[in-house]
Amino acid sequence: MIRDEIKINSEECEIFDKKQIALAIRNATFNDELQCSLLDDGILDNCQGCSLKYICDGIDKVANSYVEKTTEVVKNFSFE
Repeated sequence: MIRDEIKINSEECEIFDKKQIALAIRNATFNDELQCSLLDDGILDNCQGCSLKYICDGIDKVANSYVEKTTEVVKNFSFE
C-alpha cells in the first residue's frame, strides 16, 4: 500500500508523517524548488516578521545539506 498523505490517521490527535515531509523536501531538490504560498498568493510581501521564517530557513538548510551530502563525485574519467 502506497500512501501519499502527510497526516496519519489518529483518534487522539493530528499526527504528521515525517517520511512524507522528508520526501517532499528531498523531491524538491530534483529539478524542482521550494516556494512559499504566502508569498505566491500575495498574502505576504516578504518573509521578514513571518512567524514561519525560522522553520522555512531550516527547511532550506536541510534541502541544501541533502544536496551536498548526496551529490558526491565518486570517480572522474575521460573518453580519449
